[in-house]
Amino acid sequence: MKEIQAVFIDRDGTIGGTGHFIHPRNFIQYEGAQEAISNLKQAGLKVFAFTNQHRISREEATVEEFRLQFEQNGFGDSFICPHSEGDNCSCKKPKPGMLLEAAAKYGLDLSKCVVILVM
Repeated sequence: MKEIQAVFIDRDGTIGGTGHFIHPRNFIQYEGAQEAISNLKQAGLKVFAFTNQHRISREEATVEEFRLQFEQNGFGDSFICPHSEGDNCSCKKPKPGMLLEAAAKYGLDLSKCVVILVM
């Protein structure tokens, strides 16, 4: 684990939910997800949430609501793409914008990072 600098974990369908939008106030984590996040942190890794949330652009939720949820779940930071499907932004997964932002912010070598998501 010493070679790994950070772990990026997606939200919907990875740590909980159904794989589709669920407002942060109604989101339920899978059994064991919180323990897994804690174990990664205890191993000395930076653990970040990253997620596409185009419903923010529809004003169905806010970036702040997602950030609060991730903070309460113990993530060290969160990277959120709030753009709609047609915005053609550089941060919407599978584009690397959120990972590049995190790398710049934390001085990460992305070749030494792990991404966990469900496709």
